[in-house]
Amino acid sequence: MNKFPNKKRRLWIEVACIGLIALLSMSFILLSSSTKGNANQTSGNGKNTKITKEDSTKESAFPGILIKTEVSNEEYSPYSIQYPHSKVEAFNVHIKKYIDEQVDTYLSTMQENKRIGSKIPGELNIAFEIFPHTSGSFSFVMITGMYTGGANGYTEFNTVNFHPESEKIIGINDLFGDDESNLVKLSSLVRDNIKKDPSLKDQVQEEEMLLATEPRWGNFEQFAIIDDTLVIYFDEYEIASGVAGAPIIAVPLSELNEQLLAPYKLDNSVDRLPKPPVEDSSVDVQVEENSKDETSTQVDLQIDDTKTKRVALTFDDGPDPKVTPSILTTLAKYDAKATFFMLGSRVEFYPEIASDVLKAGHELGNHTWTHAKLTNMTTDAILEEVSKTNNIIEQSTGQEPTVFRPPYGAFNDDLVNILNLPVVLWDVDTLDWKHRDASQLLVSVKSSVHDGSTILMHDIHLSTAQGLEDVLVYLISEGYTFVTVSELE
Repeated sequence: MNKFPNKKRRLWIEVACIGLIALLSMSFILLSSSTKGNANQTSGNGKNTKITKEDSTKESAFPGILIKTEVSNEEYSPYSIQYPHSKVEAFNVHIKKYIDEQVDTYLSTMQENKRIGSKIPGELNIAFEIFPHTSGSFSFVMITGMYTGGANGYTEFNTVNFHPESEKIIGINDLFGDDESNLVKLSSLVRDNIKKDPSLKDQVQEEEMLLATEPRWGNFEQFAIIDDTLVIYFDEYEIASGVAGAPIIAVPLSELNEQLLAPYKLDNSVDRLPKPPVEDSSVDVQVEENSKDETSTQVDLQIDDTKTKRVALTFDDGPDPKVTPSILTTLAKYDAKATFFMLGSRVEFYPEIASDVLKAGHELGNHTWTHAKLTNMTTDAILEEVSKTNNIIEQSTGQEPTVFRPPYGAFNDDLVNILNLPVVLWDVDTLDWKHRDASQLLVSVKSSVHDGSTILMHDIHLSTAQGLEDVLVYLISEGYTFVTVSELE
């Protein structure tokens, strides 16, 4: 069912998808192959199961912000956690308190489940996104997805707004001052946007919504500033029933500009926005002007045809309402074809974007419905994951997928035998889910690409969309042409 039929989506709908993007991205570091601190555990069938854990720290694209990762592939209660870290101890304590609470809740629940005899494994994913603002502050949006058995899991957002220079954690009243009339205005606009949100249509619980949006500062502490938008996060079922996930409401800052304090006003034009470094390209790009079509963005790169090599670009885990269209635009600019391995659950939400992928001439691939690790599943469960995704892709685009990529690259002979689609892996892993750095995308490609390579990327990360053009320019300069994975065979 197409919940968002208008292709020219308003910004607040696009922003509402950010949490889901980050949550899905964390599934890629679950059961990471780069591990530390190994231990052995005896499973219920008497076999020794190797438990691997990873704790790592790396720099983010923003100075002074580190990314900490904690992963465990313990079979019954695996988890994958990523959170920010800075030199400011108060910030770190604030973040770690939330992380520890979530982990403790998850592990204690799973321990109790095991005690009462439940054999259903759980899953905990915590991811985050960083949104810098021209005021010098950052919005850190952490997304927790937890499943501990039963019918459903839950999704929860937790935000921290932080100004590194002043070492201050920013509250909602720091944006508006202590003027109660500003709070009343904010409350009114949030309520208006809740009522206008098509994804909440007929689902809003009026009494609960009015209570959750009363003009009290504490009701709006879960917020982020994303570009020119104030985004407010609510708990699941806090303002609506029958809605999957936690509601996200976005209010354009232009509607609050009179109430905002000076550092956050839109007319504050001083550009202090921290930006990731972008690697310069030495390739000469010649733009082919088209007098008949002023909107044409096709780029003609001069290369030596005698050195032409082939490479397959692949994108996993979409479609996404913001990232996928951006990637399609960049691919069209360089007349590059690619293969998109889609999650059925996301195609169900964004069928028109899946259709746009096919219309642009790209290959459709199946990546299961829920990004499940198929080697841990029964044959019937595997077939449901695959067939359900095949069906929704065909229903949305008019064409069934032609290739299949198993999540995590996990497959065996039994899996191959029950699939009716060619299994496609990769040999160049950009690790874009981990770096979240546009400039790092090209570095990863340069280090491993060769004639006949299949490059793994994900069309759910804005940094991937931002870094893709440099990758295409480099590959063309090196004599590569772009083909789908089926054409590469």
